[in-house]
Amino acid sequence: MPEATVAIVGAGVAGAAAAIRLAERGVQVDLYEAVPEPRPIGAGLLLQPTGQRVLAAMGLLDEALALGTRVDRLFGDTPSGRAVLDMSYRRFHPEAYGLGIQRGALMGLLWKRLRELGVRWHCGVAVEGFEPDEAGVTLRLPGGGAARHAALILANGSFSRLREGMKVRQRAQAFPWGAVWTVLPAPPGFPQIELRQRFQSAAKMIGLMPVGKVRHDDAEHGINLFWSLPVADLDGWHERIGLSRLKQQMADLFPDVAPLLAGLHEAAQLREARYADVWMSRWHDGRVLAIGDCAHGMSPQLGQGANMALIDAHELAAEVGGDWPRVFERYSRRRRAHLRFYGQASKGLTPMFQSHAVVAPWLRDRFFGWGGRLPYIHQQSIATLAGVKTGWLWGRLKL
Repeated sequence: MPEATVAIVGAGVAGAAAAIRLAERGVQVDLYEAVPEPRPIGAGLLLQPTGQRVLAAMGLLDEALALGTRVDRLFGDTPSGRAVLDMSYRRFHPEAYGLGIQRGALMGLLWKRLRELGVRWHCGVAVEGFEPDEAGVTLRLPGGGAARHAALILANGSFSRLREGMKVRQRAQAFPWGAVWTVLPAPPGFPQIELRQRFQSAAKMIGLMPVGKVRHDDAEHGINLFWSLPVADLDGWHERIGLSRLKQQMADLFPDVAPLLAGLHEAAQLREARYADVWMSRWHDGRVLAIGDCAHGMSPQLGQGANMALIDAHELAAEVGGDWPRVFERYSRRRRAHLRFYGQASKGLTPMFQSHAVVAPWLRDRFFGWGGRLPYIHQQSIATLAGVKTGWLWGRLKL
């Protein structure tokens, strides 16, 4: 009966992964997606060891590895050659690595599994609101329609309007900085890079990351290109700045990128990215739960967005059993320490990398590289990047 099913709104990483993990536990799921024909649009992703474990639990890690590229090292410097970041996963654990993968590749794997599991997927249906009661949740659908479910999971992103219907203290503050990005084919002879960044203060930042291919039969491997911009400059950037000038700014900051930029021919190849800091006093409200960016959106500086979404789905499935309000309450308790740490870390670190600040990036340039040479600090930094920390001094996530 429909009243016994769980509704999930949003078919991105969090929503699709939650639908898969719940279906694997025998839960009947209805997945709602506003887009009539969902397409995997988004920047390349860095999947941390924790997110990889979730993919392994779903039986998808081997396919993801075949499509993506292993990343062992993150290196960032200034134009003068001062090393700011130099972190190796293998100094955290000999077998640890990041996985650079195109969002299209990851979503293709998740959506394929959804269909294999027979999850009911309602494309082109924008949920307009909901009314919870003691027995279930009624969704308001376009055209005056309604759907009744036992519970509702919101996974429709940082800028979700549905989240506001939860009776929970919350705030969502848009970051003043965003980015333009694209995935370009690696040109012949282009050096084998890992995650490479260059900074000029915090006002200019370029990032490169190998992200593999979308399909197994693709001939070219992609490199994700990320260029930081204030949100105020994002709208109409191609008219005010122009593509040729933007490419010149990138090459001036990091000359090694010039061969890659030869594959950037038109402004339409670059997509815009905006972010928000989302905080909630708790992530459940009776029979309604928020997960993924909808629950804890953060900047991309720690590379945790897709990773956290996968962990949310996995940890939610581990709590299935009993009535949904109790399941959601147990989930909130289970996720609290991990999500609070990364929310605080993201908010604290972002101004050092994307802002007009002067002091914060000055301190970053002089102390991050030096501190990273100390074994304890390097270990804690890599543990943070790997997605396992649940506290500033101690605590590790156990999946």
